[in-house]
Amino acid sequence: MKDPIAFALADRDFYAPLERSGAPGAEFRPSRVPAGWRRRRSGIWTQWERGGLDGTEDGWKVHVSARPDRLAQVLDLAAEVLFDEGVTFKHLSAQLFYRWLHHKHGARSQSGKFIAAYPVDVPAARRLMERLREALADEDGPYVLTDRRFKDSRTVHYRYGAFAHRSRVRADGRATALVRDGNGLLVEDRRGVSFQLPDGVTDPFVPPAAPGAKAAARSGPVTLGDFAIDSVVRHSNGGGAYRGHHTGTGRPVFVKEARAHTGLGDSGATAQEQLRAEWRTLRALHRAAPGLAPEPIAYLRGWEHEFLVTEFIEGSDLRAWMAASTPLIGVEGSAQDIAGYYRRCETVISGVERAVARLHECGYLFVDVSPGNVLVRADDSVRLVDFEAARLLGAGFARTGTPGFTPPDELIGDDTGVYDAYGLAALALMLLAPFNQMAQRNPDSLAHLHHDLGERAPVAPSLWARATKFHAPGGSPLLPTPEQVAEDPALHLAALRDRTADALLAMADVDDPARVFPTIAEGYLTNTLCVAYGTAGVVHALRRAGRPLPERVLDRLRRDALGTAGDLPPGLYVGLSGIAWVLADCGMPEEALELLSAADRHPLTAENATLFGGAAGVALTRLALYGHTRDEGQVDRALALAAGLPADEPLVAGLGPDDPTGLLHGRCGIALMLQQLAAVTGDPAHLARGVRLLHAELDRADDPDGPSLTFPVSETDRRSMPYLFCGSAGLAHTVSRYLRVVDDERLAEALPRLLAPLRTTFTAQPGLHPGLAGLGFALADHAEVTGDASSRHAALRVARGLFKFAVPHETGVRFLGDQLLRYSADLYSGSAGVLLFLDQLLDPRPDPLFTVDALARRTAGVRA
Repeated sequence: MKDPIAFALADRDFYAPLERSGAPGAEFRPSRVPAGWRRRRSGIWTQWERGGLDGTEDGWKVHVSARPDRLAQVLDLAAEVLFDEGVTFKHLSAQLFYRWLHHKHGARSQSGKFIAAYPVDVPAARRLMERLREALADEDGPYVLTDRRFKDSRTVHYRYGAFAHRSRVRADGRATALVRDGNGLLVEDRRGVSFQLPDGVTDPFVPPAAPGAKAAARSGPVTLGDFAIDSVVRHSNGGGAYRGHHTGTGRPVFVKEARAHTGLGDSGATAQEQLRAEWRTLRALHRAAPGLAPEPIAYLRGWEHEFLVTEFIEGSDLRAWMAASTPLIGVEGSAQDIAGYYRRCETVISGVERAVARLHECGYLFVDVSPGNVLVRADDSVRLVDFEAARLLGAGFARTGTPGFTPPDELIGDDTGVYDAYGLAALALMLLAPFNQMAQRNPDSLAHLHHDLGERAPVAPSLWARATKFHAPGGSPLLPTPEQVAEDPALHLAALRDRTADALLAMADVDDPARVFPTIAEGYLTNTLCVAYGTAGVVHALRRAGRPLPERVLDRLRRDALGTAGDLPPGLYVGLSGIAWVLADCGMPEEALELLSAADRHPLTAENATLFGGAAGVALTRLALYGHTRDEGQVDRALALAAGLPADEPLVAGLGPDDPTGLLHGRCGIALMLQQLAAVTGDPAHLARGVRLLHAELDRADDPDGPSLTFPVSETDRRSMPYLFCGSAGLAHTVSRYLRVVDDERLAEALPRLLAPLRTTFTAQPGLHPGLAGLGFALADHAEVTGDASSRHAALRVARGLFKFAVPHETGVRFLGDQLLRYSADLYSGSAGVLLFLDQLLDPRPDPLFTVDALARRTAGVRA
């Protein structure tokens, strides 16, 4: 998923695209606009056109970059040429948009772009770039990574790409931009971090190579003076970080790179300005307090980049150390294990406190006390790293830091020293639970966190005091205390369910052209209609909870879905099938059939096999429509879709990139569809294949012999997950149904170990698919399917844990969405998913999450 931070800049409460910001800063506009030129806003860009593109759909885009302090001047100089040449162009509309595209956390594929122009052919492009090169000869700008620079210009760049907006939707709901290659075929318009040409297209702006000439081949490691680069630690918009060594002595070193005129910090300083300041700070600290900060070794320049070389410090950053060390995440850790972990936490935090105090004695404030800037070594000793934000005590600086570890405005006032004190407290809280955003939104949530932790083992008082130093409880009467919840959980969970539904309904805005209900970044990057991230998912949860649905909301969903059906993917969770299912449940079977027919015809239905975005989801929706219409053609079509799935081994190509696991994107979801198909038709042949797919999923377990089974997200994302979307909970959801009808020793042995990790109340997020609600949902679902009372009891305990994520609001109770940055209504990670779980726990009924168990019971064997 794209970094959601960009979607947390425009609004304090909800995720929103950057262009929706109410405070974009100074606007950019050419000083002189000739008559006849039309201005049009498009997202974060302002476009100027007079005669249009004359039907040109693809060609040589010209990009102009500019230094942050020369934006208005470069725009005027370039615009004069562009207007004179009659070339359509666009530029960033406001200061905020430039700042984010060039921010150190911005997307590298967009970095450097300030103006984009669209000359209609090669001669026009050549003439334009020559004139821009001359007009901007005295200007400098960041290198545009997707492009080539034109001749010796430091601001004029070009690449081959699409002028007209053409895209192809992917199974995950994202759109792939398309360009026509040299053979006339539509291919992906690749926008990575290097200059790339489609097949059959050559660069007309570089001289052809001499006959027999060969490109110079680079051999051996990349070197910078006396240092060699060994491996990449990370890349950022401001430059990379690398592990290397001194070529003469072999000494390991850490190398930090700064690109020119980009990688802006929160103060507006460029990456190179920040790196030079860090070099000065490290040198001063090394003289005053050797060993406090990384030893500065060298400052180098290579091409237009600058490099800081320091000692290499072995260790794990604090977040990684916590994930590897805490026994709180799983369910196996004993009270003794937890007490030992707390002692280690106190050792680590005490070490950070001593380092920060020593820094203060040297006259410096660290400012960004956050997990990524603390390295923990094998003996639990710590070192501070990344002194980019460090400032002299008493010196002014722009508000900066890491979300969740930076004090709110009301705490700062004139006391900038609170930055470090707050960061230290936030580190202590993170070691207990990654609850920093929640504590800022609702300090009363910490009482519920303390209660949850205390059920496992006593919380170390001194560690708790550190963690809660800046979060005094507010005593809100809008939510119960942990003791009240424990005394009568059913009463208070019912109230939580109802208040969550109240707040969801209050969030609806049918007049917002972008969405009806607040969603997460992924909703804006896919669509805001679908089950996972959009209106359909919220409507489903509210309907299941028995809430009357506003007619305008349903009408908006129906109109938008029918009006954009040609642009939507086919999938159950992100496209047409899921919306069709919800509309049918809301009494609109004809509209549902129209959408489902479009899903059936969509090429992705043949290319993708998953429940989330492909054939499995379409087939399952066909069964749901059969339940509404009793048209057996729906079952026939579901059977045809199942029969069309690739064989087991080739199936990986139909799962999407990197061979994902789990219910939504892996083999598990396909197995669920096959079980549901077998249950409706009475044909057990589908079960045999489903069992094979489930065995293949179990083969992916991180620890196949462990007491709990968890799974990596994919072949490349090795995070171990127990969640509904990709891990143990989704498998338990499916395996429970198989074991009702098949006798499979491996599945029977695995199920208790799949359920085991779901009994924790320790998760980073509350949501249905990537969080706590999904664990509880899978337990409640297992109880409903099997009658297992212990699973119901565990689900009830998990549900009580949701109070620590609840945020009271005048309209009800809200929950934060993906990464807890903003509130969201979505089913995948937000309030709708929490509501769905709570309603199913308190009023269990079949098929809360897009299954057809009730239909199968009514029709079992009728097609056998």
